[in-house]
Amino acid sequence: MAGQSSMFLHGPYEPLCIERAEGPWLFTSDGRRILDAGGGAVVVNVGQGREELAQLAADQVARLNYIVPVWTSAARNRLVERLARWTPPGLNRFFFTSGGSEAVEAALKFALMYHKVKGQPQRHKIISRWFSYHGNTLAALSVGGNLGRRADYEHVLLRWPHIGPPFCYRCPWDRTYPGCSLDCATTLEDTIIQHGPESIAAFIAEPMMGATGGAVPPVREYWPRIAEICRRYGILLIVDEVMTGFGRTGERFAVDHWKITPDLLIGGKGLTGGYVPMGMVAVAEGLVQECEKAGADFMFYTYSAHPLACAMADKVLEIMEREHLVEYVAQMGTQLGAQLKEQLSGHPMVGDIRGTGFFWGVEIVRDKAARTPYPPQLRVTNRIVGAALKNGLFVYPTSGMAGAAGGDGVMITPPFVIGPAEIDYIVGSLRAALDDVLAAL
Repeated sequence: MAGQSSMFLHGPYEPLCIERAEGPWLFTSDGRRILDAGGGAVVVNVGQGREELAQLAADQVARLNYIVPVWTSAARNRLVERLARWTPPGLNRFFFTSGGSEAVEAALKFALMYHKVKGQPQRHKIISRWFSYHGNTLAALSVGGNLGRRADYEHVLLRWPHIGPPFCYRCPWDRTYPGCSLDCATTLEDTIIQHGPESIAAFIAEPMMGATGGAVPPVREYWPRIAEICRRYGILLIVDEVMTGFGRTGERFAVDHWKITPDLLIGGKGLTGGYVPMGMVAVAEGLVQECEKAGADFMFYTYSAHPLACAMADKVLEIMEREHLVEYVAQMGTQLGAQLKEQLSGHPMVGDIRGTGFFWGVEIVRDKAARTPYPPQLRVTNRIVGAALKNGLFVYPTSGMAGAAGGDGVMITPPFVIGPAEIDYIVGSLRAALDDVLAAL
């Protein structure tokens, strides 16, 4: 088809032509209806096709289309006021971008600039984790830990240190919680000491592992310990909530599960619910003031704080408040998780089911007892996604959680507007897809 042949690089699937969408449902050009249980790329939250958002977009474009980002607009002012009520206490200075990768880049640049302003330019290293994904720019890939996505660029990536993740199902230290001494957190301090605390600018991580790990929440002690280590060594804590933020895990932000406040928080995806591209960085006010006093220059992106994006983001957050969607995700997420575990845990291919809210992962294995993954060349994740589509369901692919051995899985991250009937549909259709793939293997 013309659309496929004109694409820059072909993906592993025949692309679907989606003509329209409504709520959690996608409608294809050939008449099929698909439940979007991936929320696209873990983006859609308030559902598609909302008339009030369409009308708002038309009104905003008619009123104000674009301004230089150093100026402001009524839409931007409204969004900043609302965001300050959403973000953890003290994170009330905002920088806006066109998406998550740009926001990660901006956060890394700010951390480096801050330490330079404070007279410590030698703090130029960023510590991050393996089995993470932080975006598609070169700096974001450098802090990312997805081996597959780094592979073609390893020769040019920044040589910043990485540590193992808090992944109990595949513990990098081959330990068992709670008798593990929390190696996943103490390794941060070990790495800081190894490289020299005076050389470390920041630590960046997802609160819950996303596209590489497949929705992995850490144990309850992890984040408080990580935050304490960063404070003790004067290292900025950057939390990447592009995937987990804005209600996805049943809290406004995933860090709220641990009641911690990072120095910088990165958001995107759910900020506008997929209606327009947008990302953001929320920064502690005191850090920004230090840079402002020094006259430091932090250049904007061309589309930073675009009036339409600001207006749509403000309205999406208003809808979530008005319809109590964060609370709804917490409630219905418990039901979704319970049904996934009840109906899929016994499946021969299912090794682990983990998550919270509307952020769930199902890891696929060849041997449940040994947790052995399927060989990468079998492309099991792609087969499952394809089989699910044939059953009228889209689930988000995740892979690489077994490291060099590969690893397969899918994520269930639906829009926040599904109900019990859609949960039944998701679990039943995914079970049928797993059965189809197992029979073919």
